[in-house]
Amino acid sequence: MKYLRVSYLFIVALQFISQTGYSQKHDYNWLGGHRATGLNTGVIMKFDPSSISYDTFELNLYVHESDFAISNKAGELQFYTNGNVVASWDHSIMEGGKGFNEGSFYDDFNAFTGDTVENRPYFLYSFMVIPDGYDEHVYYLIHAFMRTEWDANMYYIDKMQISKIDMSANGGKGKVVYKNRYFNEEEFGRGFTIIQHGNGRDWWIVMRKHSGLQYKSILLSRDSVMAEINSIIPGLSISELSFQDSVWSSTCLLDASYTGDKILDYIGVNTKLMDFDRCTGSITLIDTFHFGYSKAIKYNAGGDSILYSLPYEDYIFSPSGRFLYGVGDGDFSQWDLEAENVTNSRVKLSGPSIFLDIDQTPTTGFGGWTAFSQGPDGKIYNLFRHNHNVINFPDEKGLACDFCLASDNLPSCLGVPYYLYSGYYPNYRLGPLTGSGCDTISTSISTPGVSRFELTVYPNPASGPVQVEITLPDYGRQDTELVIHDALGREVHRHRYPPYAYLHTWDTSNVPNGTYIIQLVSDQQTVATSRVVVME
Repeated sequence: MKYLRVSYLFIVALQFISQTGYSQKHDYNWLGGHRATGLNTGVIMKFDPSSISYDTFELNLYVHESDFAISNKAGELQFYTNGNVVASWDHSIMEGGKGFNEGSFYDDFNAFTGDTVENRPYFLYSFMVIPDGYDEHVYYLIHAFMRTEWDANMYYIDKMQISKIDMSANGGKGKVVYKNRYFNEEEFGRGFTIIQHGNGRDWWIVMRKHSGLQYKSILLSRDSVMAEINSIIPGLSISELSFQDSVWSSTCLLDASYTGDKILDYIGVNTKLMDFDRCTGSITLIDTFHFGYSKAIKYNAGGDSILYSLPYEDYIFSPSGRFLYGVGDGDFSQWDLEAENVTNSRVKLSGPSIFLDIDQTPTTGFGGWTAFSQGPDGKIYNLFRHNHNVINFPDEKGLACDFCLASDNLPSCLGVPYYLYSGYYPNYRLGPLTGSGCDTISTSISTPGVSRFELTVYPNPASGPVQVEITLPDYGRQDTELVIHDALGREVHRHRYPPYAYLHTWDTSNVPNGTYIIQLVSDQQTVATSRVVVME
């Protein structure tokens, strides 16, 4: 790997070269499954014409809540990984697909609490996968080299690593070209996030230094470091925190908005909302909030219960970036980031968040603490084992967001008994930042993306759920609607797509047989049309 240090304007100019297109469906397939009961069963959760389908297969690696399945632009499964092992779409271990993170406390070869079985997972939420912006067959596993100070129960990143996967090798089954290359060797806190650069091709790796409110944004163009941008936020240093707050800060993630312009970080129980510049990689503080505590009941094996009060453990922005959702051991809540008093805008959506075992009984564990992820349909999923929680309309205020809690909707909000997990996906559809300094340098090469709106409906004819998939020049639009009329021109269905969503399922079971006109409306103009025939 070649490391470059160049001026920022030259970086931008250098990046405007050809690309194969604007990716859409890299998060189309999600990975689930478990081996806790000796059942070597894997599950691929797929966003397809029947709304969501599930394919089971025999596992060859251990699966847990932060595992990653990556698809190509068309939504076809390419490979999946638990951070230590990479398996191809045919569920075989990929060539070169072992030996990641060697030397880390959590690698696949060290004993961990008595576990000596290979193919075990890497540390939670310490890896992500991004596509190469210039070659549609190439992907990069970005993974932190994790170190633990057990005396303080704090987590550190000693190094950031990159591994390259080429899916054009081995007849399309893929090959790990290289693994465990370091592109940063400075000590950081555990959490990091990945945000697409404003040119729509390259990626920012954003980390917080463990010494305090100092951040580094590393710009990767393919596998080369193009820039390192340091940002310092005045305020509390981690060295000044209490022991409990230090533990909390070292274990939580950085949360990026789907719009790419906001980052949420935790310093003890205080939450920092910051602005992120996708062109320059700089970070500035917007405000500091204390969102309070989530109170939960933990069930003991003897049947007793204990009340716990802890800070919220993870957050996610709504697709538009207006609302913030938090989860703790006791409840799910929403905050309005446009409210005059953000802290007081909290709406409790449910609680307590009871963790359920396979027989739907409360267990000794806490519930609801796994990460959120936005699906291709614009809904927000909070999936952990059998606990499948869903926010159906995340850009609606308060209870109108239609939150579904698994323990109130047995067997779960998805209605299946599988172990499922919501992965820590970056926004693959963020795209180029038009009208900014990122795209003003003139070249003979066109920018990535599509210049037209497209509408695809399937199955057609239909007798049940119909999947309506859209293609947009800009997936961040907040004014894109689906309007469906019958043959007499009467409106029978309307749906507004959340930003960065491209899938919607229309249930035709409640409409008469006939031909229906489907319109895609953006900026109050019809930009694409299609037809679907409904028949029994």
